Amino acid sequence: MKNDSILPLTRVITAVVVLFLVAAFGILFFLPDRTGELFAWAIKPHMSSMYFGSAYLGGAWILAQTAFGKRWHRVQAVFPAVTVFTIAMLVATLLHWDRFSLGTIPFMAWLILYIISPFLIPALWIYNRRTDSNLPEESDLNVSPIARLVTRIFGTLVLVFVLLGFIFPNLLIPIWPWTLSPLTARVLCGWLSVIGTGAWAISLDPRWTAWRAILEGIFIAYSLIFVAAAMNPADFSTGIFNWYTALMGIMLIAIFVFYISMESRRRKAR
Repeated sequence: MKNDSILPLTRVITAVVVLFLVAAFGILFFLPDRTGELFAWAIKPHMSSMYFGSAYLGGAWILAQTAFGKRWHRVQAVFPAVTVFTIAMLVATLLHWDRFSLGTIPFMAWLILYIISPFLIPALWIYNRRTDSNLPEESDLNVSPIARLVTRIFGTLVLVFVLLGFIFPNLLIPIWPWTLSPLTARVLCGWLSVIGTGAWAISLDPRWTAWRAILEGIFIAYSLIFVAAAMNPADFSTGIFNWYTALMGIMLIAIFVFYISMESRRRKAR
């Protein structure tokens, strides 16, 4: 069945996950002072809470296109990225068990989600990928080999950084522009792994339509992270303008320019 369809089971499960992600965004971004009671653990400072919330919304955007979209190949790259992320969250939970709000409903929801997801997400990917014909859509474009190579190199660098930071959080904590604990450092690395793994996944597919949703989700997440930074300047030890916000800005500009360029070319090709 090579019709590029998103199968009903995939739609239903991702729709349920989207509800969790949107709820997490609302709590983490708008109620950072209440994460101890409303989320799985008390997250400090506000910048960390709002960063994670922004990332959840970016993920919700991509998975919503899985739940309600038309074509599997447009969203399939997010599944390897989410798999790596959920594994990182489960490991971080086990390593920092005492930091969580044990016995609460938010923690139990967190624990159940990240016990099931490392198995469920790749199973859905394997289950649905059989529908991909590997053919481009009508008026689709091929991403250039250079752009794919640059994306792959970028993803590799991010994943190396993530691996070192996750295994040795004490290497990451001193250089990060706002205060991290070993737990938040590892969770942060988990979110960064989504970028690294996602970059690798899309770089393997030349179809522009397989890139769009991933880039949109990253752009939404990091635009909101900039908003969070502007709202919490006191959380930054070296000021809001630092190496990390500079890299975020460069990445957002690159995504914006590349996206507009590809969409413009696609419209002209119709």
